[in-house]
Amino acid sequence: MKKFLHALFAHAKNSALLVAALTAVAAYNLFTNLGVHFAPLALGLTAEDETREINKSLLASLGGIEKRLGKIDEIEKAIEKNKGDYESVVKLVAEVQLQMIEFRKLSLQQNSIAQRSARPGFLSDGAAKFLGGVYLLAARNQEKLGGLRVGDIDEKIRECLGVEAKASLTTSDIPIPTQWRPEVVELVSQFGAARKYGTVFPLGAGVVKLPRLGTDTAFGLISASAAVPAKSPTVVFVTFTPEKTGGLITLPSEIDEDSIVAMGQFLGRYCARQMAKAEDSLFFIGNGSTQGAVEGLTYSTITNSKVTQMASTKTKYSDMTLAYLRGIRALVDAAALGTSAYYLHPSFEQMLAGFNTSGDKPYIANGIQGASLDGYPIRWVDVMPAYAASANVSKVFALFGDVSYQYLGVRRGIEVATSKEAGFTTDEIIVRALSRFTIGLMATGAVSGLETAAS
Repeated sequence: MKKFLHALFAHAKNSALLVAALTAVAAYNLFTNLGVHFAPLALGLTAEDETREINKSLLASLGGIEKRLGKIDEIEKAIEKNKGDYESVVKLVAEVQLQMIEFRKLSLQQNSIAQRSARPGFLSDGAAKFLGGVYLLAARNQEKLGGLRVGDIDEKIRECLGVEAKASLTTSDIPIPTQWRPEVVELVSQFGAARKYGTVFPLGAGVVKLPRLGTDTAFGLISASAAVPAKSPTVVFVTFTPEKTGGLITLPSEIDEDSIVAMGQFLGRYCARQMAKAEDSLFFIGNGSTQGAVEGLTYSTITNSKVTQMASTKTKYSDMTLAYLRGIRALVDAAALGTSAYYLHPSFEQMLAGFNTSGDKPYIANGIQGASLDGYPIRWVDVMPAYAASANVSKVFALFGDVSYQYLGVRRGIEVATSKEAGFTTDEIIVRALSRFTIGLMATGAVSGLETAAS
């Protein structure tokens, strides 16, 4: 821009000198015609006819020069206007450079955090730091900062969450970011059995219907020239309507800047454990009323007539025998036997060990694939009914089959939120965690159960 201005003003100077020279020649000729005598000019223009022609040319040139000078004025005005735009562009470029420097710093920080992988059962430092920021945000909104200054807390929240602190935020304002959400979900899978052994199905809409085979048909041999018989299998739709599950988490109001990541680790692991327990409870022991209108496997096996009920008076879990456990394998469809396993509460381990007599040892506690019975894996599920010697009539307490046919429909992921009003009377920091999920059995013959006697 500066080079352009210098060239423009140099051109204007030369044009002005030319105008001055032409003006001097025109004045000389004018005074000569009036009878005033001057020394002849060095140009040698003395002839009268030539003088007239030159005067015409000079006048024409002056007109052209005047037009060019007008354009120069326009250019000068445009330059003044563009000068402001140029300064704005320079300012904008400087701001972008500052933002790029900040972005590089955050990227380096993020990369250093990402390189530290999480231990089994724990979040990475990055995910824990984000949830620690949620804890700080809750403390700020609920005015429980202790001796810390608001400015310091706001800067720390911005660093942890990557957002500016607000007076009150809703769930949509601070969702767990994409890069951290899988870590919390992975923790749920580590703590829970439903995600580990069932089929997780993302629900894109509020209500989702998936087809399930109802009445099956079989193809057969068709004789030559015979009509092809119609086969009409029936289809039943399994409806997935996710229910909201969650709760309020109370945290101490004593804030230490050095414990932000530790508090985030605690918050993430606590949410994961509780969500895993809620999912497992619905998946295995949901009764169709207290946890939504769907039945878990210990109830759906009764509804689908896939249970073996122990003999009369056998109302205790301790009445179970090896023959009963082997008998429920016959109720599962043949297609599911190859991938089937037993599902029991861990407290039954000692009872299964008692089935190993001197000549028959069906139970293996520490096989290559873990515990097994007659070669079928045993998967310990904490929410299944625990071993008891007291009466529990008409209760399914042991399952066998392929539970991957039980779908766990999830809507979005775990969401955390804070409130300015929560915890006012208890002097505690309150954080809310929510999740939406439901279940649906896609093959009624895939799982069977062992039930105690009715009396």
